[in-house]
Formats: sequence, C-alpha cells, structure tokens
Amino acid sequence: MLIPKVLVANRGEIAIRILRSAKELGWGTVALCTTVPTLDVSHATYADEVCELPDVALYTNVQAILEIAVRTHCTHVHPGYGFLSESPALADALAKCNPPITFIGPSSDTLRLAGDKMLSRKLAACLDVQVAPGTSVVSSDEVRTFAARHDVGYPIMIKALDGGGGRGIRIVGSAEAVDEAVKRCKGESLSSQVFAEKALTGPGWKHIEVQVIGDGSGAVNHMWERECSIQRRFQKIIEMAPSRLPRLAVQPLINASLKIAAHLKYKGLGTFEYLVNATTHQWVFLEINPRIQVEHTVTEEIMDIDLVRAQFLLFAPTSPTNTLSSLSLYAPPHLPTSHAIQFRLTAENPENGLSLTPGSIRTSDIQWPASRGVRIDTWLSYLSSQPLAEWVIGTDFDSLLAKIIVRDQSFEDCTQKAQRALREFRLAKECKIKTNITVLAGVLEHQDWHAGTIDTLWLERNLDEILRLGKAAMARQREESSNGNNAIGSQISSGTLLLQPGSLFHLALSPAHSLNSSSPQETVKHVLTLTSISNNSFPEKLSGVLQSTLSPSPLAFSLSQATSAVVGSGEGFELANPNDTRHIASPLSGKIVDIHPAIKFLLASATTDEDKRMVKKGEMLAVMSVMKMENSVIAPYDGVIERAGKGLKISSIIGEGMLVCVLNPTRRSRL
Repeated sequence: MLIPKVLVANRGEIAIRILRSAKELGWGTVALCTTVPTLDVSHATYADEVCELPDVALYTNVQAILEIAVRTHCTHVHPGYGFLSESPALADALAKCNPPITFIGPSSDTLRLAGDKMLSRKLAACLDVQVAPGTSVVSSDEVRTFAARHDVGYPIMIKALDGGGGRGIRIVGSAEAVDEAVKRCKGESLSSQVFAEKALTGPGWKHIEVQVIGDGSGAVNHMWERECSIQRRFQKIIEMAPSRLPRLAVQPLINASLKIAAHLKYKGLGTFEYLVNATTHQWVFLEINPRIQVEHTVTEEIMDIDLVRAQFLLFAPTSPTNTLSSLSLYAPPHLPTSHAIQFRLTAENPENGLSLTPGSIRTSDIQWPASRGVRIDTWLSYLSSQPLAEWVIGTDFDSLLAKIIVRDQSFEDCTQKAQRALREFRLAKECKIKTNITVLAGVLEHQDWHAGTIDTLWLERNLDEILRLGKAAMARQREESSNGNNAIGSQISSGTLLLQPGSLFHLALSPAHSLNSSSPQETVKHVLTLTSISNNSFPEKLSGVLQSTLSPSPLAFSLSQATSAVVGSGEGFELANPNDTRHIASPLSGKIVDIHPAIKFLLASATTDEDKRMVKKGEMLAVMSVMKMENSVIAPYDGVIERAGKGLKISSIIGEGMLVCVLNPTRRSRL
C-alpha cells in the first residue's frame, strides 16, 4: 500500500504541529522554508524533506506550491491556516494533477462560498439563520445610503469580502469617516471588494464560534464552542472554551452551524462564527472559516482530541477511517468537563501601541512556564542535536511567538493556573524583543474578566488599565536591560535603523583591544554595503553578507552617520527628532502603501504654495502595511507640510522612528 506523503504548505508553530501529527500516523512529510536560516527554519527540522523558497511571497503562490507537491511526489497538501487554506484555486489545481493530489480541506465550491462573506450570509439567510443587516457596496455613497436606513444607522462595519485574521475591517461612526474606511478596507482585500454591515458592538456583544467537523457525505458534528471576545483591531488575543454563556444561549448557534454544514456537505474542520449579546441572547451569523484555527487548541483540550490527526484520517487514502462514524465522532459530543484558555504571545510592544518589535531571540533567552495542564505551541524550537543559536523576528511574517494554553476543571481554577503560568514566562534582559505578556496578564487581573462581562471592544476601551494591572502582576519579571550596555561605542539604540539589502552605512571601526588601553589608537573609517540581511538587531549585531572584507581582528564600532542610503538611488532615510514637535515619526516599521495628497504633490513639484500643502487634524499622512494590516500615521493638528522625510515614497520600507514629514502647525493650531 502506498504510504501517504504530505506537503505542509505553511510555517511556524502550525507547521510543526501538522508535521508531528503526520509522522505519528506514519506519513511522509515535506516542509517549506525560505533561504534565511535564522528567519524561517525551525519547523523544517521536523520534516523528512525540505524545499527552499527563494522568496517569502512564494508561501502563498499557488503555482509554486503545486510544482513542489508534484516534484516531491506528495499525495496530499495540508495548508494549515492562512491564505492557502482558503484558496479554491489551490484545491482545483491539485485535483487536476495526474494523479490527483488531495487538498486537506473543504471542496473548492465550499471555499468559494466561505471566501465571499456576502455569499455565505445569503446562504445563512436562506436557511433561516439570523444575519445582521448588510449589503455589498462599490462606492462610499452606497455605504452612506445603507447607513441611512431606518434599521441600520451608525456605527456600521466596512468589511472586505475576502478578509480574514482581522484584515479589512473598520468601524465607521459617521458619514465623514466613510471614505477613508472604504479605501483602507479595499487596500487590505485581494479582490478590492467590500460590503457594509450594521455594527453590533459595545457592552454585551461577544464573539462566539462553533467548531464543526464533517466527512463530506452530509454527516456533520460539533465540538462545542469557543469565546474569542478579547480582541484588538478585530484580531483575537485570548480565546477560551467553552464560553461562559448558558447552554441555552449556545444551542441555537450549534443548531445553525450544523444546518449550514450539512447543507454544504462539509468535509474537514470548520469554524462558524457569531456575535451574541450576553444580556438579551440575540445573535447573528458572521462567517465560515473553512480551516483549522489558531485557537483550535482550546477545543482539543476540553474534548481530549487531536483535531489535526482527525483531519488526516478524514482525508486519508480510501479506508474505513474516512467517516465520522469510523472516527467515533458521529455521536453527540459529551459536555465539556474542563475549561481551557489560550494566550497568543506576540512580539509586540504594549508601550508603543502594540507595534511589532523586530530583532533576534535565542533559545537561552526564554523561560517557558511548565506544569500539568500547561501547553506551549511555539515555533521557537528545533528538532536537531545542534540547533541554531537564534531566530529573527521581522516584518515578513506575523508577530506570533507562541500559544500558551492552560487547562483545568473550572473557569476559576483555569484562570488561577493561567495567572501563574504567565508570571513564570521570562525573557532574558539581553533580549531586545518586547512582548504583549503584560497585556495578557493584565486581562486576567481585571474584575470584568472574572465577572464575565467582556465584549469585543473591551480590550481597546480598557487597555491603559489592563497594562497597569499587567505590570503589577509581572512585577517579579527581570528588569529590562539598560540601553547602551551591549553595544560598545554605539551612538543609537537598537531598532532605530531599518537594515535593507543594498543599504550603505558609514561606520567608525577600531581594534577592540584599544578599549582597555590608555594609549591612543588610530580609528579607521570603512564604508560597508550590505547585500544580504539575516539579523536586524543593529547595532547589537550585524549579521549579513558584506560587499567588502574586513580584518578578522575583533573590532568595536560606532555609527558616524545616522542615515542610510540606497546605493544608486541617492535617496536616504532619516530619523525623526523626538525633541522637535513638528517631526512626525513612523510609529512602527512597515511598507509605505499610501501618502497624503499634499505630500505627493510636494514630492512631485516641490511647490511653495501653502494651500496645496495643507493638512487637517485627523487626516492620514501615510499608510504602512505591516503583516498585511494597514496602519495610518495621522496628522495631530492642522498644519502645512514643510517637507517629506528623506526616501519617503510609495513601496519604500520605513523603520520605526523614521521621519514621515515635517508638519508646521497653522496659526489656529498654535492657539
């Protein structure tokens, strides 16, 4: 009998999880990784074979995945979660191979329906499943017309038809904010199509999702529900199972999920998402996520099941294991006898709007919590006798470092165990990465968490208080290392320069032994051109390929020029002066995807006409794309653009703290 062989078309912790489950079943495994070892190799150490991708973008390229699957003679492709897991194009392409390659996921027809949120809403409505008022829109005027309906009104939601993971969603509270919201949602949508929906937000509204499994014959079952109300910008941060809603409030959601899944003859794992009012028990259907979820772990914990293994068995070559009955998953599930909570630990700085913190992290930097009922799913590990020393956190992938999952018999016991587990997490003071651990810990300290009065906007409303509580809870954590102790002679702090291939830096280099000598030493100036970057933690570490060769002797360095220039272009980047209130700085690192018309006009014509350089308070000065999410730099006051930051243009990569523009306040702003 042919041994199945699976290409895991993903990376990070979910790839590790899938590879492990496949190996337990005796399947052959193939992993993907990029050519930068410290950035993207940990999951590959768990596979039988590894295929390198010359470009990060190829992770979501259907043709590239197809060619690798065929070349490595794979019988199956498991996409994990993310873009490929919802791609009908990939499912269709694999089915057309000779012999066909099995896509581990629903049919392409189901993927097409789930990927179009208006289509899935229409199906739900046809099956008498409740949905919020909504409509497809093309223009901002259509959005305003929709909001004017008697059964809608502001606030409303603008959503990308094919959004996901928090992308392509904006809450709009007034007609004036519609234009910008529509533009930003289209920018985060692959199809550039959006729809409008009545916003059901505020106290009482919880995000509840039902875990469903089907075998493609119309036989479907559920594994209870999860609550995912702790969110920031519609991205889930903490999830729990089961929810704290009464069973009578949950049962209608389960019934609706099974009705839709049976109609679709759903195959595989799926999540059916809802908004539920905890006070009135009013509820509406949101969408179908036709894949495994980041938060599937809490369902596994309360149901004592390996969901990834169940996926493999459902899609295994023809055998008795292809039905829910043969997997003992057809009978109604037992009531949950325990509670589980998952915490998404991310490389985000709570003191800077939870922005991404690029840098490096080593195995020795981390102390994970460990005890009965505490589980860590992370990509910061190697299945190797000689693991690499460090990993790099960058802008190419999302900021998730690990999932910390805690299980106990009751919600209260689970919370207490989680409080201890989060306090036990440590990062070495030498590590420059910032995490959201204080946010996670602060949530558990808040009275609303214990009272069960959390809603989908609660975290954003209470973030300052949550941070204060989290800092107090983490008081035993090691103090952060003081600036300047690790980089001898460095004149700037870590992260203030964004290194890129082709960048040119002026460094002053001197023999390291001279630091311990009282005699004067000659300082030699060098110009280094980087052609390949593998570590972005300058000035603590400079890892990459240099165009010139230096002496092998140890050298101490200091930066003699605080700008970087792209060779051949004559353009550079500059740091904003924190002491100059006119300097508008980038709050994070990312790719520029849009800039204010006044800045565009200034760059194109160098005009002195103040009227054409005017901006109003609250207007977008620049938009940066970070991990497929768009983040706006907003004008803090009415003013006139004096000049744009050096190197600022569409598609340029800008670092945290770099100058976006110099904005002179108008006389009215000064008053």
